[in-house]
Amino acid sequence: MAKYSTEFKMKVVKEYLESNISYKNLSDKYNITTSSIIKNWVNAYKSQGFEELKVKRKNTQYTLEYKLNVVNLYLTGEMSYQSLANELKINNRSIITRWVSNFREKGIEGLEPKKRGRPSKMPKTPKKSKDIKIDSSVNLTNPENNSLTEAQLKETINKLEEKNHWLQLENDAKKKIELSQMTDAEIIQLLKQSGS
Repeated sequence: MAKYSTEFKMKVVKEYLESNISYKNLSDKYNITTSSIIKNWVNAYKSQGFEELKVKRKNTQYTLEYKLNVVNLYLTGEMSYQSLANELKINNRSIITRWVSNFREKGIEGLEPKKRGRPSKMPKTPKKSKDIKIDSSVNLTNPENNSLTEAQLKETINKLEEKNHWLQLENDAKKKIELSQMTDAEIIQLLKQSGS
């Protein structure tokens, strides 16, 4: 797949937004293989602004837990791939499509990162572990007041903040689904109730 400069992407997006030209005509004009590429650029620009059109020098690595949460949001909600990608600031909806497809075919194993590159022909030798192992019998709490260490507190807070983030996203998605299923009269009634 060809890499396009940020300036070129911005030029094409602006031309689409400012004129009455279709994705197909733009792709023909600029010799872009498919019009869906331009559609992705326009969606990224509309939802996340100029930053999303910038050429990324490094691929984003997503954790297994993150992928699983995104797949769960898609499968439990009625959000499209595109709206979910916009909400989570993932620049290409096909990433989510691939995750959902892999999850449906292989379960959680389908979301695990795959080893890349050619397999080594060298025999594997056991490596000496440089990792520091903590003995589980060691008491990590302060014996004076039986409290957690600062590192444990930070780790616990980070985990809780991440969980809170996902719960907020899930809650926002559910609210959007509820609103999309309501009639105009029900929405007006709801707004009146929240305003008083």
